[in-house]
Amino acid sequence: MIRHLATSRTQGGFTITELLVASIIAGVILLAVMSIYLTSMQAWDRSGARLALQRRGDLAMERIVSDIRDGSRVEITNGGTTMAIYRATASGDSLVGNYLLVDDELKNGSGTVLAEGLTELAFTSGNGVKVRIEMSLYDNAGTPTLTTDDESIQLETVAVCRNRSLY
Repeated sequence: MIRHLATSRTQGGFTITELLVASIIAGVILLAVMSIYLTSMQAWDRSGARLALQRRGDLAMERIVSDIRDGSRVEITNGGTTMAIYRATASGDSLVGNYLLVDDELKNGSGTVLAEGLTELAFTSGNGVKVRIEMSLYDNAGTPTLTTDDESIQLETVAVCRNRSLY
């Protein structure tokens, strides 16, 4: 009979302490999973913003470099923020293109915005034929009051005028 009493006390079920411990462990695991998920989503957003900046900057650089290669000389003014590209012709130099920094936008001569969000633009040339272009872009697409979620990139390249045929 004593043996029967001992087995009847060990019925199936959980004590309140076991439920509390299991709840705490599940909460810690859920917190860790949510933290990893949120960090991954933030990294995804930041990499997307950097990719968009890189694409905008690359497209602007490609356009400028293409015009430089079509030209025979460049003139840089306004402290290196404005550049005019010329091609030598039989009747004199003709303008191939010009680029300038207006506020935080890179514009061409017709006023088309090639890139926005520039913090720096510098055209430099020692000989009027070889041009170094440095450009820094930023994006304020995150939370407007936070700067920690803003992205920025720096681009630089060198281009050489190829159309050296003088008439």
